[in-house]
Amino acid sequence: MKIIHTADWHLGHVFHRHGRAAEHAHFLRWLLEVLTSEQPDALFIAGDVFDHANPPAAAERMFYDFLIEATQQVEGLQVVVIAGNHDGAARLDAPASVLGLHRVFVRGVVQRDADGQIDFSRHVIPLHDRLSDRVEALCLAVPYLRSSDYPEGYTAQQGMRSFLQGVLAAAGRSRYAGVPLTAVAHFYATGAEINGAEHSERLVVGGQDCVNLSQLSLAGFSYVALGHIHKAQRVGGREEVRYSGSPLPMSFGERGYRHGVACAELTAGAPAAVRLLPYEPLRPLMALPASGCAEPEALLREVARLPKARGGEADDAWPYLELRVHQNVPDPSFQNRLFEALEGRAVHYCRTVSVADEPAGAEAAPDYSLEALQQVSPLELAERFYRQRYHADMPAALQQLFEQACADVQRPA
Repeated sequence: MKIIHTADWHLGHVFHRHGRAAEHAHFLRWLLEVLTSEQPDALFIAGDVFDHANPPAAAERMFYDFLIEATQQVEGLQVVVIAGNHDGAARLDAPASVLGLHRVFVRGVVQRDADGQIDFSRHVIPLHDRLSDRVEALCLAVPYLRSSDYPEGYTAQQGMRSFLQGVLAAAGRSRYAGVPLTAVAHFYATGAEINGAEHSERLVVGGQDCVNLSQLSLAGFSYVALGHIHKAQRVGGREEVRYSGSPLPMSFGERGYRHGVACAELTAGAPAAVRLLPYEPLRPLMALPASGCAEPEALLREVARLPKARGGEADDAWPYLELRVHQNVPDPSFQNRLFEALEGRAVHYCRTVSVADEPAGAEAAPDYSLEALQQVSPLELAERFYRQRYHADMPAALQQLFEQACADVQRPA
């Protein structure tokens, strides 16, 4: 049995004010080509299909159009979809009965019976050889679990362990017990390499949502498809337990990540053989300078060397641009000069990051409690922030501009 594993599409995502519909369409076309050439028995989508619980209609249409095309192009293809932390679980689950007619099995909400007991059997999905009725494997589908999905007082670790034990017990009662086991789940595994710079995965502060794989009963699984972490990687030193990573970078902190999908081939009594199928996103991430930061005038010269847009040229493949400037004291005119230099360049400008020298001695952090803020004027607060950010006193000219802005805000309409 052959499985394609992908996750963390984040359909509907907006990257620094830039819509990403063209990028997602490019990825889904590529994935359709992969499915057509590889002819897998199953496709696992391990959560975060959408970027928000209430995605735009265009994103939903893109997703459902893809599912119909995939199941039509690959005869007998089965698709298993679970909800991630970004997804609206109930919304994703809503068309499950209709999608099931097309061999698409969605598990978003953890359902309970009249007695409040979890229906674990719903999370055990038989996988057939795509050209026959022969069941070749079982898939245990574990969506992103929230505290209401496991006993009160349990940690994320205890909750995942309890839920997986329940699903494993249901699999053991299945008439297909004995075939290879696979799983698709969405959680943060201890030891996984994350994006620590920009926290694009939305992890719980302090790692309280971490799950230690060594404490889960995964020894007998042929393949475990994980979602949530955006960097493609194996977990716990096991090739058959891995994150596929996101198909698109979700922040500049993910510059340098490799993207694609995993292809796992199952054989009875052995871990899956895994291949990584690389994908090149439509829009790369670009930083000026490539490393570190540049002085303002040097950065403007680098921007002036960027290629110019040609008339009538589509901008779909233009790179996203991040600029990093060294400034100990802000220059109010710099951003205007920067926008003038960017005019007509074949890039999607995203942001300018200002980098200041670290002070020689550390200062105590300002008190931003409500009581303290009530004792200071807006200008004093701005001066505090300026001093903390630039390690210098706010210039008189900027103080005057700030006071003028405050007066304009308070002036009656």
